[in-house]
Parts: sequence; structure tokens; C-alpha cells
Amino acid sequence: MGATALQESGSIYTFYSAIDKGVSLEPMADDSLRNGLKKIYPKMDGKWYNTFLKQARALNAYINHREGTKDTSWKYGWYDGAAPEIPSGKQTDIINYIWDKFTTVQKRNFGSKKDSWNTADVYIMKTSAERQIKAGVDNLAKTFNDGSYTPDVFVGTVNAYMSQALRQKLLIPISLKKVTAAAPRATLKEANVDTGPDGLTNVTGSLDKIVKTVFEITNRGGELDFNTNSLTTGVTFTAGKYTTKYFWETRMSGANQKTELKDMVQNNTGKYVKAEAQAGSIPVPLMKELVSEFSKEDYDSNLSNDLTTHKKYWQDYLKDVMSDKTIPKDFGGMTVMGNAVDAVGFIDKAIELDNMSHADVRALYKCSKSDFSAKLRQKLRQLRIIKAFINAKKSKDLPEFLATSYYRAAKLNLSQADLSGPFVKIQ
Repeated sequence: MGATALQESGSIYTFYSAIDKGVSLEPMADDSLRNGLKKIYPKMDGKWYNTFLKQARALNAYINHREGTKDTSWKYGWYDGAAPEIPSGKQTDIINYIWDKFTTVQKRNFGSKKDSWNTADVYIMKTSAERQIKAGVDNLAKTFNDGSYTPDVFVGTVNAYMSQALRQKLLIPISLKKVTAAAPRATLKEANVDTGPDGLTNVTGSLDKIVKTVFEITNRGGELDFNTNSLTTGVTFTAGKYTTKYFWETRMSGANQKTELKDMVQNNTGKYVKAEAQAGSIPVPLMKELVSEFSKEDYDSNLSNDLTTHKKYWQDYLKDVMSDKTIPKDFGGMTVMGNAVDAVGFIDKAIELDNMSHADVRALYKCSKSDFSAKLRQKLRQLRIIKAFINAKKSKDLPEFLATSYYRAAKLNLSQADLSGPFVKIQ
């Protein structure tokens, strides 16, 4: 198993040990737990050991289980199959069972990936409720998958049924994140439970940090590159009763661009730091949709193979974005191979380099052209993301843009029209 699978196995084993066996969750207090974890995850370090303990304490609090006592009324499941070191009679396949009731068409809503429907990694359920819940799902499938209803109806009714089971603490799907080392405890939040029909309302939010993307072309480690390919900022928004702080990073991922968000969490001194684990990444189609909606421009426009035909467009675009004072921005030193340039000169030189052959780049600058062309286009797309920030701020829609981005990354529903399943997240 890969590291993630071993970590998930360690988490569900710790839940089983804490609830069913009543082990102490004090560090180094229970040899059987520690030895069991080492058997499952031989390379477990202190950070992961403490993560497992903090996760279990958060779950104990959620289900009102008193540490050190035994409660044998639960079963335990892992999305990927049988969980190591947990007796077969104490395991359940309920989430996998529900997923298998989806039709091929319904599964395609989620790219045929069950973790895109429900992002839970592990789950626990009351043994007494297993037969009842499976029968309930069977009845829903019989009613809504008979061809009389659109495919989304069954998914929506299953999600509502699971939300009810979660509220009653009969079935608890759990999404796991590594607990930040300095955090005194893990937090647990419900997600996609009782999602309202009207999307986000009364949302407030703002950018906490300068929007930064560096327009500096250089020889970076023997490759023609930007000093950094990331666009970063910090965000705070409040939706309903929850205030969320997160770190935004749009960066290269291979030849493509990836937007990843990380929660900002308080350490034991009260300082906000980036969480160890990601909140998630915004799927590319949804990212394109979001940026296009708020920038009022097609995400991929004027980015053809021949940028020369779009040179004036991007020169004007960069000038306009840089000069706009709506949000604070940092573009770095605006240099090309160490030489300072203005916006017009930067685009002119960048397109010149884009059109050069690999051999010419090597001869002139003693470095490989590598995937500079892809990086340049992604850098230009970042200008469009900044434009989306600007337009959203001007139209007073920035809180909605920031909250929607987070919800899309974390696979959280905005309304009843969304179809992701309910879960709790421990981080």
C-alpha cells in the first residue's frame, strides 16, 4: 500500500481501538495501540502517531464516547477495502455498497470515481443500523432508478437519506487530513448535511494577503523559467456559522495549472499557519467556469500556439491589471534574464522566447527551453484569475467568489442542486 492508504488504515484502526477497545489516547500510554499502528504503518513517525490520537479524540467527542471506555456497538469501514488489524466481523462495506447502487450514468456525474461523490476516506456505523440502511438504499434505487426519473434524483435522495443517518449518528463517513503538528487538537466539521436550496447566502469575505505572482524570467536550475510559477494569496470568508481562513495557490502541475487551497489553522500560540494537508484542489473545468464567470472572459482566450498575434492584447492586459488599484498585487521585479523591463517589454520578450527554438535558447542563454511555452500560458492565465479577483471586488461579489472557490476545492455542496454526499472532516 502507498503512504496515503497506510495512513487511512492507521486512522480507522485507531478509531476501532479507541471506541471498541477503550484504549487510552494519551501519547505512549497504550502499547497495544502503538504496536498495532506500527504493524499497519511501519514507517509511522511521531507526527502521524499524534495525528491518529488527535483524530480519534475528535471523533470520540463527536459521538459522545468517553475515552477509556468500551463501546462495541459500532462497525468500521475503509473506502479501499478490508481494514488491516480489525476483525472482519467488526467491518462494514456500507459506503461501497451505496456507491454500487449508482448506475453507470450516475457514476459519470463524478467521473466514475466514488471519492468525487463522497470524499470520505473511512467510515463508522452502528451495527444495528446496517441492515436498515442497506434496505433503505435498496428501496430508493427500486423507486428512483426505474427509468421514470432523471439520474440525479436517486443521487439526491440517497444524499438526503445519508444526511439523516449522519445527524442521528448511525452512519458517519469521515474525511481525514493530517493534523498540523503545532495544533493542540483536531477539529471535526460536518459537510454537505442539510444543504439549503438557495446556495450561499449572507457571505462575507476578503483577501488577507497581497495577490502575488512573479513576472521574472530567468535561468532557473538550467531551464528557462519564471522565478516562481505560483500565484498566491490569503483568504478569509464567513458563510453561515463558519468562518474559514485559507491559503490560495495556483501553480504548475506538469504542463497544466492546478489551484490548491489549504486551510489556515491556529497553532498552540494562537498564530495562523498553513495546515499540513490540503483542503483540496478546484477541478480544472470548475476553475475555468469560475474564472470565466467573474473575469467576464473565456479562460483560454488569446492563448493560441502563436502568441505573436495576441501580443498587443497581452501587453495591454498586463498594463491594465498592474495599474488597477482595486486589490493589492505583487508582480516581483518584472525582469527578463536579469534585465528590468516594463509591461510592454516583458510581453514582447516573453513571446520572443516562446517563438525561439530549443537550440537557440540553449545557445543564447545556456539553458534548456524545456516547457517554458506551457508555463508562459499558465502565467498569462494567472492574470485572468487576478482579473476575476478585481471584477469580483468591484461588483461586491468577491466573498461569493472566494467562498465558492473553497467549496469547489473541498467538494462541498453549495445548494441542493449539487450532488456530493455528506461526511465529516477531521483535520
